Amino acid sequence: MSGASRKAGRRVTSQKSASRDIGDVTLNDFANCSISGKGRLKKGATNSVVREVKQLSGEGDSRAWYEKLEDFEGDFEFVEEDGEDGTKEYVIKKPSRRRKKTISEDNSCDQGGGNEYPLDIWFLISEYIQPEDIATFACLCKSAYHVVGTAKFWFHLYKRYYKTVPNLPECLEPESMVRLYGLRTCVIRALHYMYPPFINRQKVVKDVTPHSLTKRLCVLMWHQKFKNQWIYFFKLKHATIRLGRGSGNKPRQPDLIEMLEDVSANQEEGCKVLQVTCMNYISHPVVLGLTLCHVAVSLSQGLCSYRLRLEFGSGPLCYPDSNGVVIFDPVVNIKILDWWHPLYPHTNSLGIHLHQHHLQEDAD
Repeated sequence: MSGASRKAGRRVTSQKSASRDIGDVTLNDFANCSISGKGRLKKGATNSVVREVKQLSGEGDSRAWYEKLEDFEGDFEFVEEDGEDGTKEYVIKKPSRRRKKTISEDNSCDQGGGNEYPLDIWFLISEYIQPEDIATFACLCKSAYHVVGTAKFWFHLYKRYYKTVPNLPECLEPESMVRLYGLRTCVIRALHYMYPPFINRQKVVKDVTPHSLTKRLCVLMWHQKFKNQWIYFFKLKHATIRLGRGSGNKPRQPDLIEMLEDVSANQEEGCKVLQVTCMNYISHPVVLGLTLCHVAVSLSQGLCSYRLRLEFGSGPLCYPDSNGVVIFDPVVNIKILDWWHPLYPHTNSLGIHLHQHHLQEDAD
């Protein structure tokens, strides 16, 4: 009885002392306590706490404090994960799903994306562009497109590839390449005399398809005899339709200075020449001002030549006219010449180009 009373007395005194000292709890009472608490955290929970503490304290992160604030902005969510000992634990993480961009943000990215380099850099890059890559270079950006349209670019391109070649027209010689008007056109024509890749393209024999010349307007026609053959020329141009506008929307006409400084001017733009070589002289009607509506190519009766039928007409729907039918039979050769081709008969030198053409045919 004495022992039980002593234990009861101790409990009463301890409860009294605890109730007496409950308002004066210090950190030393817990730090130096001899009895450990029963509600001890599990190993997985302690690891999670340590990991969160390291993450919050920024251990191993060399970023500045104001850069770390971005990690705590936005919404957070509790994610359930498996601990090392197989227990479940909850970790605070930011949502992994990406927020969809709004239309305004997409427009801002399109307008402000990429770097804008000075125009001088594009001029330096253009000095190393090959002639066959000019179109690709001009499509890179607005600055590259501007560079290709300058006289400096075409002057430098002409000097890079200039060399003395036979049969080069006088208008493409260095003494004549000092004007701005039509400089781009002249340089392109000169490259087809001097640049080897362009010259090799002309030597490749291609199947001539006069059907591609339909819906073109005949603006010039002539013929000429050479030895025992007759050569007929038809200059065909794309028919352009201009819609009428009101008096208040008339485009501004360039003045004389602007016209003389037009580097891209080309009087032969959109023109092609159909060249037909026949054994005999063939009379045909005049088809100037008419549109080529139909083309038919077939074998001649001798099976050694061709028979070419051209039907010209007028009107917006291009109806063939009975007075615009041209038939060549027998035909020895058919060629389609673009304005940059060396054999293209320019209006200022028809005889010269025709003579060069026959010299080349005799050499072949």
